[in-house]
Formats: sequence, C-alpha cells, structure tokens
Amino acid sequence: METFPPGRDGGVDIRLHRNGEETLIVQCKHSPNRTFAQIKGQLESEAKKIGDRFSCRYILATSASLTRQNKQEIAAMFAGVRLEVDDIWGVDDLDNLLRLHPRVEVNNFKLWITSSAVLDHLLHPELYQRSSGLVDRIIKRRKLYVHSEAYPDSLQMLEEHHVCVISGEPGIGKTTLAETLLVKLLSDGWEVYSASSDVTDIEKVWKPGVKQAFLYDDFLGQNSLLDNLNKNEDSRLANLVERIRDAGDKVLIMTTREYILQQAQQVHERLESSRTLADGKVILDLSHYTAEQKAEIFYNHIHFAELSDVARRSVLRERRYMEVIRHANFNPRIIELVTKNFKNSGVGDEYFFEYVLNALDDPRELWERIFESQLSAAERSLLLVLTTIRTRVELKDLHRALNAYESVDGGRRTDLHTLRLLLKKLEGTFIQVSVDTALDDQVNGFHPSNRATLIQLANPSFVDYVSSYLSTHPDEINQMAHGCLFFEQAETLALWELGEDSHTQLVRIAFDAFFGAAPQGRQLPRLAPGHQTVLMSALTRLESAESCTWENSPTYYRVAIRHEVSVRSRHLVMLILDHKYGRSLLDEGSLLRIVHMLTERIQQADLGLLAREFPLLRYLSRYESVEDQLVAARDLAAARMLQVLEHPENFQSALSVFRDLGVKPSRWSEQSEANLRQRFASFASEWDWAEAGRVNNVVECESSLSSLQEALSDFELQESLDPVALVDRLSMLQYEVAQDLDFGDEELDESDPGEREREERQGNIHSSGQPGDPIDDLFETLI
Repeated sequence: METFPPGRDGGVDIRLHRNGEETLIVQCKHSPNRTFAQIKGQLESEAKKIGDRFSCRYILATSASLTRQNKQEIAAMFAGVRLEVDDIWGVDDLDNLLRLHPRVEVNNFKLWITSSAVLDHLLHPELYQRSSGLVDRIIKRRKLYVHSEAYPDSLQMLEEHHVCVISGEPGIGKTTLAETLLVKLLSDGWEVYSASSDVTDIEKVWKPGVKQAFLYDDFLGQNSLLDNLNKNEDSRLANLVERIRDAGDKVLIMTTREYILQQAQQVHERLESSRTLADGKVILDLSHYTAEQKAEIFYNHIHFAELSDVARRSVLRERRYMEVIRHANFNPRIIELVTKNFKNSGVGDEYFFEYVLNALDDPRELWERIFESQLSAAERSLLLVLTTIRTRVELKDLHRALNAYESVDGGRRTDLHTLRLLLKKLEGTFIQVSVDTALDDQVNGFHPSNRATLIQLANPSFVDYVSSYLSTHPDEINQMAHGCLFFEQAETLALWELGEDSHTQLVRIAFDAFFGAAPQGRQLPRLAPGHQTVLMSALTRLESAESCTWENSPTYYRVAIRHEVSVRSRHLVMLILDHKYGRSLLDEGSLLRIVHMLTERIQQADLGLLAREFPLLRYLSRYESVEDQLVAARDLAAARMLQVLEHPENFQSALSVFRDLGVKPSRWSEQSEANLRQRFASFASEWDWAEAGRVNNVVECESSLSSLQEALSDFELQESLDPVALVDRLSMLQYEVAQDLDFGDEELDESDPGEREREERQGNIHSSGQPGDPIDDLFETLI
C-alpha cells in the first residue's frame, strides 16, 4: 500500500499493489462542510482528467456530505473507471467506519479530541468541577495542536512508570502536551483531576480501585529559590510519586521548567533520590519538532488567526515562511503571541512577515521574568559571562572567565565545585554540557586521553535577550568589558555595540570568521551608547589573548578542535568600532602595529588567501597617519597578484587591488594597472575559445562565459568582442545545453487549464523547485 502527499497527484492518493499488479486506487477529496453542489465542478474536472487511465477498482472518498442520489451522479461522471456507488464515501460513511474501527480514531488525535464521548467526559461536573476552564482551553486549542515525538514518549513513560515529568524551556508546549495526554486518558475511561496548589489536592480526591489521572501543572512553581514548596512538600511529593508508581490505576503528569527541576533535585534530597523522577522524566524541547512539525505549528496559527489575505501573502511570497520555520529562536509560544496580537499591533498587514521575524529575533518576553526575577546573582553572573563567549568553552576556561568578571567589583570568586553545581542547575533550559569530550588543541596535537567538559548555551534566543537586557542596564556593561578574559568576549560586546548600521556588511565579514554568517535580514542587537572607549580598551588589551572556543573536528567523531580567531579578524573589529566613532579610539601606535602585521601576512600568505586582507586594507585607507605604510602594503599585494594571471578571475582580483581598496595610488601602481589592462585585452580575445574546447558540460560552459563577461565588464571592455563571434559562441553554448538536456521522461500536461493558470499566478509563492514538497503544498492552501 502506497500513500502520497497533498498536491497534484493524477487522481491517486492511495495505491495498492498485489503480486506486482495495481489492484486498487483511492482518490481523497478533503472538502469539509461542503455540499455536493459545491464540489460538483471539482469532481467533474477530476473525472475528465483521469479519463479511463485505471482499470482496477477505484474508490473516491470525500469529507463533503453526500446523498445516495449524489453518489449515483458521481458514479456516472467517473464512467471511465471502475467506480461503484458503494465505493463512494462521504463524511457520514467515514464517521460510520470510524465507529466500526475505534483504534483508528484513538491513534489520530484530531479525530478523537472532538468525539462526543470525550467531550461528555470533559463536561461531566463530578469529574472536573475545579478545572472546568481546562475544557474550554482544550477545545479552543485543539485545532492548533501538532503531534511531536514527545507525545508517544510521554505515553510510554506513563505506561511504564505511571508518572511523567514534562520539563523544558518556557513556551515550548509543556502544558499543551500535558492537556493532550489528559484528553487521551479521558477517552480511555480515566477520571481526570487537576492539582492547583500542592499534593493535598490529589490526596483529597484519591479513590482506591478507580482509574484516576492527575495533572500537577508547574508543580515547582516559577521561583528558582523554591520558596513555593510548603513545609515537607518535597517529602510528600516524593511519597506521592512512589505511591502512584506502585498503583496500577493511577497516573500523574507534572510539568516544570528544566532549570527549576535541576535546582529542586539538588536542594531537596527526597526529590533527588526519587527513582521515578529519574526514570520518568520526559524532556520536551525543540529537538522534538521536525521542520514539517514546525511548519504545521506556524501554518495552524496563521490559518486560524484573523489575518487578511494581504498578511498571509506576506508570508507566502518567495517562500518566506521557511525563514520562520528555520529560525534558531522558533518557539510555539512566540508564534502564538505574534499571530494572536498582530491585529492590535498597529502594523500594516503587508508587514506581517517582518512582524513575526522581528519577534523571533528578539524574544525578550520569554526570558525577562526568568533572568531578572527567578535566578540567583551567581547564576546571572555565570550566564552573562557564558553569553559573551557564545559557543562551546572548556570548563576551566569558563571558570577563569567567571572569576575575572567577579573580580572587577571585588565580589566573591566562585570556586570550581560551586560552578559545577550552578551548571547542573542551569543545564537543559539555559546551557548544554558535554562531558568527557576529546580535545585537539592543534598545538600539542590530538591524544585520546586529552579530554574535558565543554559548556555552551542551549538556546540562541537567550543571547538576544542578554544584549537587549544590557541596553537597559548600562552600568553592567563596564563590568563586563573590564572583566573580559578572552578576545571572543570583547568581540561579542563590540558586535552588540555596532548593531545594524551603514557598515553592516563589513561587520558581518568581520564576525563571519568566528560567529558564522548572520541570518540575512536579521538586525543585530545594540548596546546602550557611551561605552565605546571601554570596549576598545578591552579589544586592545585582548588583541593577542588565546582563543577559548571549540568546534567539532572535521576529521574525528566526538572530537573538538580549538577555534582560533585570526589576528586579521581581531584588527578588523577594532577598526570598524573605531571608524563608527570618528576614528578617535585608536592611537597612531596601534594603527602602525596593525599595518605592520598586515604587511607581514601579505608577504607570507598564499595567493589564494590574499583577498581576505582586502576589507582590512579598505578600512585602513581612511587613516591619513598610516597612508605611506599602507601604499607600500597595497603595492606588495598587487605585485604578488600580478604573478598569476591565468583566468578572468585572476585579472579581476588584481584590478580590484588598484581600483577598489581606496588606497592612494603610487607611480608604480598607476603604471602596473595600465599594463594589467593591456594584458587583459590580449588575454580575453583568445581565452574564451581555448576554454570552450576544454569544458565538458553546459554548467562549465555557462560558468566560463559568465566569468569572461564579468571580467569584461570590470575592465570596461564589453564592446570589445566581435558581434559575429559572440553569436557563434552563444550558438555553441546553446548546442551544449541541448546535448545535456534529457526529454525522455517528459509527460504531456493534462492538468486543468484553470488550475494551471492559477499556478502561474502564484508562481512567486511556490518556488522551491521541489514538486510535491509537503511544506510548500501546505502553505499554498492559505490563500
């Protein structure tokens, strides 16, 4: 049995093969709340499309309501295939089949969430007197729910241990999962209760011999100091957990934030020693959501929100929904907030996509209450330091960096044992800890016995929050800058200070070496103004400091290598920051040192790597005090580039040294540029013919012609080619294209002309180049 995704399918949604022969075809038409009259035209078009293509049994299923007479008319439409009246199924037939096969209903959440049996259980006052609000909430939210792997995992935990603790970061969907489990239990005949304050609520309604399910939502509260636990509450809760584990007719679902659970198990011995809390924990985080599930979450919220077609098209245009789905800060709560509140935001409908993306870029609301109100001072200090490092750092380096930060204001230094406890509390929601990782420091070489603990932030959205937090707490910026131990830390602060300005592109070039390319269109955070001097002081102080970050080895599995921030990248960061503030932060001595080190690299670097120095040359060209030294460095770079001129790109690179860097010309550079232009004119007249005989396929042909045309444009020689020769070359290219293309599998387009016209109108929406992509097919139904 084969099934196929939504989209153009040629009349086939399900196909059954027996003994190598096609024996059954099923076509599904999802038209909820439609009548036969409303779908008749669609069915007639479908019947014409398939004609007599199928000789096996054909079944048509639709979620529209059909009478017996309607079915007879449909059978007449599909006279070309074996479609019997009894093989036409409307919504009533499907409901009857579900009643005959209840297991299908149980296995598909959205089928049984609205069944009358479940709703009767939910609405029974004796079973849910204190939690009647949950009924409305579940009914209202059922249309937004998307299954993830956490759901079957949770069910398995309940079956094996009778207790499931769902923990995770704020807004990830802990309560939604818990409520979904409750409805499933209701459908299986369990009585459901909700605890509101402590375990006493559960003890009061305990009924021996009765199947009861208890929900204790946010059972540790939202206070990391655990003041909410009443006297002996930890012991009573641990006893209840063990009691339920040993009872066959009771289950307990609890939700909490991961970092609070970690703290509770350290502070309260009974919680730490509870075997059930260790065995039955289900961590609910974004790893449980695939790209398709994220797409469903985003789609559901858009579909059911009161959004105009203009707002929806802003997401569909150029498949921009993929930016949201792939966003590092994707979070169901953020998606819910932006779709629910957009109508009252005052933002124009055409900017709905930008509104969503900005919310993901700065998810301040999710972190503000936790960071400012629910963490201890030591925990906040540790997170601030780790945020400046951003990527993986070795435990001993993190300890040194934390102590350096603490020593600025004379505070008490955290010892290594306390740091380990802090890391254990924060692991999950805030940080990830990799124990016993093999290290290759690229200095002493790799040895399997060289192992360490590496720490990194668990959620990139927290970095964005800290940057916005510092913008409203400028007094803490000085301490962080003075407390930086590694250049990466000062570099992060500089990145936040630079923000999104006219030099964004060069900022990104500078930070690509360490952070990787910033997402296109994303605004960088910005610190409060007035701290440029202390930031430059930190960058200068750490100019030669060792690097502290680690990345995965490209050669060995589960081995990390130290990531070295190049001197070039360090200097470029300093120059960009200095330029932003009117070139007033770096003295002449610092500039001369930067130029001297640049000149040394130009002398020694491989020719293929010289272009990496160009951004630095451009920025240095704006400083008159080092003009002469910079001219000499530029001439040295040009002389080396002129040694290799074998491809149009070589000529372009050499020309850019003279033309694009902004460095003052010298007598030598002017003469060398003139000679370069003459050499290229001679080179271009012959190179493309020689290259045409070398290339083997259309891709290489296109690449070669494109390279030559770009170089001709740079050298302002577009008109130099003989027009007749150019036509001949294009003809040759077209011939190569024709030879490469394979038309053997092409089929005639038998689609409905009206449907084809609609697809052409929506061409700017569906542009993935992957026919039948489930995410694209899903979002195309929004309009």
